[in-house]
Amino acid sequence: MFGPLDSLLADGVIDEVVARLKSGKEADVWLVRHDGQVVAAKVYRARHARSFKHDAVYREGRQVRNSRTQRAMDRGSRFGRAAADDAWKAKEADALYRLHAVGLHVPRPVLFYEGVLLMDLVVDVHGRPAPRLVDVPLRPEQAAHLYAVLRSQVVGMLACDLIHGDLSPYNVLLGANGPVVIDFPQVVGAAHNSQAETFLLRDLRNIHEFLAALDPTLRVAQGDGREIWRAYLSRELSADFVPTGRSVEWSRPPGVRPRGAQAGDSHPGAGAGSTGGFHPRDPNHAHGRGRGRPDRGGGGPGRVPRRDGSMPEVIRVERSPRSTPGPGMRGTPGNKPGEGNPSGEGKSDGRTGSHAPEGARSGRRRIRRRG
Repeated sequence: MFGPLDSLLADGVIDEVVARLKSGKEADVWLVRHDGQVVAAKVYRARHARSFKHDAVYREGRQVRNSRTQRAMDRGSRFGRAAADDAWKAKEADALYRLHAVGLHVPRPVLFYEGVLLMDLVVDVHGRPAPRLVDVPLRPEQAAHLYAVLRSQVVGMLACDLIHGDLSPYNVLLGANGPVVIDFPQVVGAAHNSQAETFLLRDLRNIHEFLAALDPTLRVAQGDGREIWRAYLSRELSADFVPTGRSVEWSRPPGVRPRGAQAGDSHPGAGAGSTGGFHPRDPNHAHGRGRGRPDRGGGGPGRVPRRDGSMPEVIRVERSPRSTPGPGMRGTPGNKPGEGNPSGEGKSDGRTGSHAPEGARSGRRRIRRRG
């Protein structure tokens, strides 16, 4: 009768199904009685019944411990698809346990059982289920406070290497103790997803634009997302980080790739203010505080900007081809130029008997400087 909740009733996990609270694009939320109190039960829809199906970009970087299951998920077999769906459901519970443990404003997870997530019900000051941010009439003087609180939640998540991925006024509840962020099925691992920067900027932009429409003074904070991401890349981000409000624009110089990157690798999110997909917390890219270093294997001049932003000049070293020993150059090609002929007279290019051009002597280097 209640779908997946029937198994929880049969197993004695819940005592009663009270009512349906809301229906969403990927799950339904019910009020149930568990251990003598009313909690929220999130029942995820089957993949074919979800309106949000194209979630491959969110699942990038997600791994399961069982290598056999992971291979099946990578191949996309029937078993692998079922395992991926189970892992997708469990990801929200994992994120809530982690974020609640560090004190962020998310629902307290109670239990994850048979694909159903039980969590504390978020209520308002009157004890009723809390409304969504988008449904509450707000005064302009409330907007700045709400933005500061929600921005701190975004920073706190990123300090845990997590990004909500679908944050908006629809996924924030105004509870009795302030705004509470909900709905984490699309949570993204910041260090393992190539689109992490894009998701972070979009999350904060959705909140900023909604609240800045109420309080125009918040428009000066439109660069907060880039400053927060830059601090994350520089390993300077902490849970209490507060942006300065100064816009940060930084891009990786041409020809410079993170250590471990290969030629041809794509780094989504490149552009103004982007680092081209470099994540300092990824063990494959642990080389400093967010500054790119040239790939020693070639692939461009590999210049690194100075502290003042200027670029150093390029010194190109070219080796001229070895000359062929002529009549005046006795010995083997491996001899030094002029060996056996101390005076140096009669040195020839081996073709016309004329003197070899300057710089064409074997082993000689020419250095050209280009600004």
